[in-house]
Amino acid sequence: MSLMIPSQARLQTWVTREWSSLPIGQQGVSDEQAERFQTAAEKAATTLRLPQGSVLSRVGNTLKAGQVCGVLALSGQAIEILPKIEGLTEGRSRHTLVRMLSATHDLRISDGDLAQFDTQKHDILELLIRVFVRRLRKAVRGGLQRQYQNHEDDLPFVRGNLEVVRQLTKRPVAPTKLFCRFDDLSENTALNRLIKATLEMLVRVSRLQETQRELLQLLDTFGKVGSSISPLEERIQFDRTTTVFGDLIPLARLLLSGNWQSTKRGASSGVSLLFPMNNLFERYVATRAQKTFGIDIVKTQNARHHVLQNNLFRMMPDIVFDYKSGPVIIDTKWKELDPLDRRKLGVAQSDVYQMLAYGHGYSKHGAKPRLILLYPHHASLGGPEGILRKWVTSGSEMDLLICTVDLSERKSPQDWKQLLGNVTGTVHPSVHQLTTTFHS
Repeated sequence: MSLMIPSQARLQTWVTREWSSLPIGQQGVSDEQAERFQTAAEKAATTLRLPQGSVLSRVGNTLKAGQVCGVLALSGQAIEILPKIEGLTEGRSRHTLVRMLSATHDLRISDGDLAQFDTQKHDILELLIRVFVRRLRKAVRGGLQRQYQNHEDDLPFVRGNLEVVRQLTKRPVAPTKLFCRFDDLSENTALNRLIKATLEMLVRVSRLQETQRELLQLLDTFGKVGSSISPLEERIQFDRTTTVFGDLIPLARLLLSGNWQSTKRGASSGVSLLFPMNNLFERYVATRAQKTFGIDIVKTQNARHHVLQNNLFRMMPDIVFDYKSGPVIIDTKWKELDPLDRRKLGVAQSDVYQMLAYGHGYSKHGAKPRLILLYPHHASLGGPEGILRKWVTSGSEMDLLICTVDLSERKSPQDWKQLLGNVTGTVHPSVHQLTTTFHS
């Protein structure tokens, strides 16, 4: 198979942040590049089930990014969109995004893994490719996975079991060959086909010659492995032979999911590895909460109650801590709080009304829910992450807390337990809580 590798002379990556703009013209992308990127962004938005313009939109002589982060790459050119977190450099923003992806997609990428590479120079896609290459090189040192597979064939000698009935019915006159059923060790496994498909795709989309050389070397190792028509649909049997490749499987699937050819094999030279930050932030917090407190307590997209008594308008809060003493309802908001708005911090009225609806819906049988709006922390807010405001709703007297989580540094399990325990009220708070009354 012929693999097209972009010329090093044409490689270029533009970096921007959510809601920021790239100039079109001499200081940025050309008109032709802008048109191609916008077309690709529209396809990506459709795949992500987002409105057109959610990834990139043309505003005057600029390309404006939406609330989607990641990389849009085609033919050696790429636009990287990083999270808009105040006070973080490009490298640390990139690091934060990889950390969130690692948790939500079970990639198991540690700070030590990222320390092997320059996060200031490599975009998200190239970083993930480098991690994949490094892991695969280590995994194949002991050889590729091999599994016994059942075969049926006409042979000049008996191998395995002779199928007597079929032999007599198929070869009754001149049995020059024997119909045998046997097991054979083969490298053509579902796992190897998944990895091979990932390598073939990455060779086309990587924009670093050193990485391309390593990918081609690794691809040669999979010469006896068949090509998969639908690699993401390969059913991998997990046993002791898959252990050494375990950390590669979720990373391979994530990388393949960005291929424009989706689950189908094809000569695509583009990839859209993009993540809506509202969804990613919600999944990240939910994943950490479930790992800290358990899935029996922490429920996601909990659809137990309705707004109306005739079971109309189902409520689906992002995260619910299902305690016997009363539920704790968390709705994550990927928005920057406004420290200049001292009374409300820029909290949207519609978000408060939504939480009140959740609170009333979950107040059955005498339960008194604790309501939490959770935002990303940023330096301008001052002070540590955690509870910034504690309001009490009029009438129902439910607590409504405005809280933040600092994404700039990796947290230990104990850190997550302290933070989430604090905001949910299961441990004593370690910071001063400001209490006011919100009139609904």
